[in-house]
Amino acid sequence: MVNVMGTRDLTENELKNRESLEDFGISLSLLFVTNTGLTKKILDATESISDLLKKKQVHNFDLQKNGPDNKIMLPCIILSENKREETKVSLYRAATRGDKRFWPGRFSEFAVDGQVFALFIANNSLVLLNLSSEKLLDMSEGSFLWEILENIDLVQDSEAEILEEETNVEDGTSSEIEIPSRFEVSSYGWDSDVEGLVKRLNREDIKLPGFQRGFVWSLTEQSRFIESLILGLPVPNIFLAKDNDSKTLNIIDGQQRLKTLQRYLAGEFSISNSKKIHEDLRGCYFSLEVAKSAKSKVLEDEDARTLSDSILHSIVIRPDPTSDSLEYGYEYNNAVIQIFRRLNTSGKALQPQEVRSCIFYGSFDNLLHSLNKDNSWRSLFGEKHSRYKDVETILRFLALYDSYESYKAPMPSFLDKYMEANRNLNNLELQKIRDLFELIMSDLVNACGTSIFKTAGTFLLSKFDAVTVGYAKAIDSGVRLNKSEVIERISMLLSDEEYIESTAEFINDTGNVTKRINAAIRIFKG
Repeated sequence: MVNVMGTRDLTENELKNRESLEDFGISLSLLFVTNTGLTKKILDATESISDLLKKKQVHNFDLQKNGPDNKIMLPCIILSENKREETKVSLYRAATRGDKRFWPGRFSEFAVDGQVFALFIANNSLVLLNLSSEKLLDMSEGSFLWEILENIDLVQDSEAEILEEETNVEDGTSSEIEIPSRFEVSSYGWDSDVEGLVKRLNREDIKLPGFQRGFVWSLTEQSRFIESLILGLPVPNIFLAKDNDSKTLNIIDGQQRLKTLQRYLAGEFSISNSKKIHEDLRGCYFSLEVAKSAKSKVLEDEDARTLSDSILHSIVIRPDPTSDSLEYGYEYNNAVIQIFRRLNTSGKALQPQEVRSCIFYGSFDNLLHSLNKDNSWRSLFGEKHSRYKDVETILRFLALYDSYESYKAPMPSFLDKYMEANRNLNNLELQKIRDLFELIMSDLVNACGTSIFKTAGTFLLSKFDAVTVGYAKAIDSGVRLNKSEVIERISMLLSDEEYIESTAEFINDTGNVTKRINAAIRIFKG
């Protein structure tokens, strides 16, 4: 049940409307509208509202500084009396006392004194829904609320991560640059209409290789892409790779666009009712044959034909089969992997560990993400990092522990090669890694506390890799250290000249990495 904070009891209709939302699985907070709030354009973020935003990873008032300069803006949807408004909500803390406040743009145009609104989260947007209408909520297909409910991410509060300020990680820039490999590829252009592309997807003539990400586009993003094609607007090229044996095409870049077309023509969604979409397209399915019901809104015949006949330009790459992986075949052709990396390092770029998790998925990647949940590790690093910096740090320890003698800068390439070589470890090897990692993290927290690797909020990779690898190698050699001995060895390491020299600059240079790890091993072994 929701923690209700207000100034009056709910009416019968308001209670029914709230129960309808809760029955759908929505966590919500109640906002009681006052004339003072509407006039001053100030709403209090009550404890219930503040906790909801925090649990849903939308905003953490506790980490926000006071004053208007620290205000943040987030997307917001207001639903009231069959009207929908897409706006922005400002979240801030009062300059003097730090009171938690928020204000959705133009809210006073949709609310009046005495009404009650439900506040909930839908796909990282705040939704303010008027519960005080004389009519019960319209949750029927095609309504404004139906569109939101159909696509809402119903993550239970008990499973939601609490949003915290992300840990800064020490800059690991190296002065050494890897000489890129050369690959022989040829390519050609290929134009196909939407209908033909979808038929090929359904027949699996066009396939998604294992290293690709999952489908992540929101309903609005999918809808705007469909709209662009109907309006005849230009869209980006698709990149495909042809397999010489099966003659099928693997998607290198364009998954979101192709899957959107496949899903829309199959009737898996209707075009968004967002005001960002042309009014005559809103809520439309592709055709009656795939619509949810006979009463569903569908595209005009002319628009449906325009979409079906729209041409997408593809660049088809024919990689040299001698670059295929011996173990994984054409799907892991080195040239294709390189192209995937380059296409995902521009625009909204994937971070290096995000790319690794796409390309080198397997038992080792699963282990990394499992170790990332370890309580001792979490207390050392901080809250989970949205771009896998914490997972990459664990990989860094394991790779250097196993292969530091063969380390050669740059670090990203070293980690790539290590993860590729170990992507499918067996259960026995995985358990050994888990036991070692959990032991070291637990011992370090117990001996040194949770701030051992942080300075001014920044996680020091150079200190982390030296301490953890040095300690791990000492354990391998039979050395057992008590709490005071762990503290003593770390103190000795931090005052060691070789360690100090190796952490002064370019911490990932070949010589600096091997120098400080050798120093750490020498000191921890005693």
